[in-house]
Amino acid sequence: MAVYKPAGIPVKGGHSPTLVESVDQIAAARRSRMRVAHDIDAYASGIVLFAETRKSEDTPRQQTRPETTYIVVVEGVFDDEDHRVGKTINAPVSKWSGQGATPATNLRVLDSGNGLSIVQVRARPDLPGQVREHLALIGHPVVGDRQNGATRDDLRRLAMHAAEVRLVHPEEDKRERYKCPSPASFWQVIGKEPPAGVVGAVDNDVEKELEDKKGWDHVAGWYDDLITERGSVHHEKVIVPGVTRLLNIQSGERVLDIACGQGALCEHLAKHSAGDEFIGLDLAPALIEKANERSTERTRFLVGDVEKIQEQNLGTFDAVSCVLAMMNFGSIEPVFKGIAQSLRPGGRFVCVILHPSFRITGNSAWGWTNNERTREPIQYRRIDQYMSDLSENIIMNPGQVAKGKPAITTTTYHRPMSKYIQALGAEGMFVDSIEEWTSPKVSEPGPRAAAENLARREIPLFMAIRAVRTS
Repeated sequence: MAVYKPAGIPVKGGHSPTLVESVDQIAAARRSRMRVAHDIDAYASGIVLFAETRKSEDTPRQQTRPETTYIVVVEGVFDDEDHRVGKTINAPVSKWSGQGATPATNLRVLDSGNGLSIVQVRARPDLPGQVREHLALIGHPVVGDRQNGATRDDLRRLAMHAAEVRLVHPEEDKRERYKCPSPASFWQVIGKEPPAGVVGAVDNDVEKELEDKKGWDHVAGWYDDLITERGSVHHEKVIVPGVTRLLNIQSGERVLDIACGQGALCEHLAKHSAGDEFIGLDLAPALIEKANERSTERTRFLVGDVEKIQEQNLGTFDAVSCVLAMMNFGSIEPVFKGIAQSLRPGGRFVCVILHPSFRITGNSAWGWTNNERTREPIQYRRIDQYMSDLSENIIMNPGQVAKGKPAITTTTYHRPMSKYIQALGAEGMFVDSIEEWTSPKVSEPGPRAAAENLARREIPLFMAIRAVRTS
């Protein structure tokens, strides 16, 4: 089974759902078990090869002997000699300690521009991290590969695509080849037109759609379905009850929910608190349209820029909330300024964000080890970067993408917790409460279930900050 994996979905491990989990669902219907024969990075795209388990001591990789061709965007421009004859890099790889020939990576330059180059790469034996390490070794790290010294992140992803896999069919013992068109953005980022046959229809359709949209308009249908129709465990069991408690709305008070989406929080507050008026503000007209379809006498939803709240002439509020949206603003200072100006003295602001210490998109992940004393499995959280301001493109619907539907993406921003506190203080907001919320999910019974449940209880998923405007 040759599967197309978009950037942002891990093959295995990391956040769920993984590609392996999705393939397992397909394989279960066939009463077979598919195993990974060829892996690629979570933030790379392209072909991932799976093979059905056979009665053999050989691994799926040994059975199929895959050879992969990558299309990669790297920093820098190669000289004329490299353009003509290509280049082979022979060097050890950090995760390889085997015997035999030194790993080799062959590359051929396809095009260049904007201080970048597109190269075609073949690696033998294509070890984990081999291509990235070898390219960095010759001074041309892959764009977006901060781990190996990249200084540019033009595509908000690892600019690496598995474009072709050649393999030996394990049953028929013959050579086969599978191709996967490269993303248009690889050529666009160097300022060139993509050559014919390079860009898949999905890439064109999605990129064109995103160019025509603003804010979260392009995710409106998906987000509305997630929250209102299918429900979200974290939203229903953790976030909404926690925000309601921290806001502590009293009789006659006015409440503003910024980046309100389809208005689920305002609806809940109107039903379960004593406030007088609940107003939702969002930049995406499609989300506001869905919110107004369900509005009541005490709720009102408006299209507006949260960085220019005063221009809406909405008056002052007793409480303001912002749920899981601060990570989507490129700059938080103007947002906090607008919030502070909209609050009466003594008014409360409650902000919920993914925990900035543990949930850093592209720079944190789950890992496994064993307890040195008991040898029981332990799930831990790995943190690669924390203090730096970071941004990543994320796929909002990985489960649907794994089933072949177009990707819906947005940009998320990471900042250390101190940035939030300092920005609030600069606008005369006094932080009087910080809470850390964990996930209520429980794993299915299995050998790692206890470790997974312990990690969920001990490593928080969300952080809630409450600040009061001083007089």
